[in-house]
Amino acid sequence: MFEDLDGCDSMLNELIELFGKIDVVWCDNPGKEIHKSENYEKLMRIFPNLQEIHQEGIKKNQFEFNRTMRHIFRSFKVYYLLKHGNFNYELLSRDSLQQIRIKLVKFSTLNEYYIPILLMYHDIGRFVDRTTHAIQSSNFIKHRVLFEEFDLSPKERLLLRKVIEYHLFLATIYTGESTFFGILSLLNDSEFTELLAFQDCNYAELFVDLLELFTYLDIFGYPYSRIFDHYLIYYGEINHKLKNLLSLWPNIDEIVSLAKQYAIEWTDWRLAGALRIFQFVKTKPYLTEEFYFNVLKESIRPEYEKQDTPFQWGSTKTEYLSNIYKFQLKYALPFLMLLAFGQFKRFRLKENQKLSSKLIKFWILLSSEVKKRGLKDEEAVWNVYFEKVPFWSEITKSFVDKLEINKIQSIIHDAKLVFDNKKKEYNFYLDFGQLSD
Repeated sequence: MFEDLDGCDSMLNELIELFGKIDVVWCDNPGKEIHKSENYEKLMRIFPNLQEIHQEGIKKNQFEFNRTMRHIFRSFKVYYLLKHGNFNYELLSRDSLQQIRIKLVKFSTLNEYYIPILLMYHDIGRFVDRTTHAIQSSNFIKHRVLFEEFDLSPKERLLLRKVIEYHLFLATIYTGESTFFGILSLLNDSEFTELLAFQDCNYAELFVDLLELFTYLDIFGYPYSRIFDHYLIYYGEINHKLKNLLSLWPNIDEIVSLAKQYAIEWTDWRLAGALRIFQFVKTKPYLTEEFYFNVLKESIRPEYEKQDTPFQWGSTKTEYLSNIYKFQLKYALPFLMLLAFGQFKRFRLKENQKLSSKLIKFWILLSSEVKKRGLKDEEAVWNVYFEKVPFWSEITKSFVDKLEINKIQSIIHDAKLVFDNKKKEYNFYLDFGQLSD
């Protein structure tokens, strides 16, 4: 369809016309069968090469398909509102919205097709597997040559596909599920390093900037998401550090060393991700970084007092948490919150908030497993998958009650560890099936 520039212009015009007639309310409530709506049919006429994939998704899991399509419609609508300066978001200042808009306009000026293509194709892998959907989306695009119809150079197609493949990376560093050390996954990807090698443009900076912009749009694409002005500050810091790391390519030893340093420096922040520090820090005077870090420390102090042992947080991290920078947790935030509070709920901590020691104990168990399996000195990524953990909206009290530390220890001990020779990283599968019965 889009074999020439006129075809692409037609695509953009049709998208503008379609989303000019759709409001956010419809995006959030399109009905139970969104694929039967007129708006969906119009969208498929603009992107016909997705029809077969969508039909497969509907047959496999209509609930996930509908949820994903609501997200895509909403993301598109917000994109056009933001682009034209008409997006209002009560939790962000006008200055913050303008900063995001400037980033958006920058890429629209560079190439108007980048963002619409990312929004339309980034989640198609959800119809295969939600946990690995980013890589599944990339595989769909590659094997079914879905980008060939667009007026893009081969380098641009590769850039967009890699943004899709790693579109969760920046956001999960921020939430603590991932670390800067996870950049090794990108650098062990020969296609990604091919992108870095191109000399006509700084594709590393383009990649990181596009990743940051996309992350904002991805968040806005969910009606329940809440972000605040401080997000821009922290995202900016992550952006800067990722660029620092990529600028060292191809000096892989230097990248590993600096990525490890960055990850270790963020250990407290990472652990506090389960307390939703990333969302609510600085939204109340008492909600400082140090407040969250102290809540963490106080949760483990009683364990030392029971043994009449002096408690020093720095020593605890060095002795028991030295390997956690290697772990890249997949969709782990609800689970971590269950350990911390016994529930998954988006809330600000109270000034006298108490925390279960299960959270820190879980991380200690993970870290010690690296040593037990004789891999302490190997600088490799460990991707951790939480199998048979209920979706966050389906978590039951029965499941939470079974989350005892001795059972978690057993699950970690019995977990399957698989080395991916191509990616040079480990996949670690925690099977919680015994708690879901």
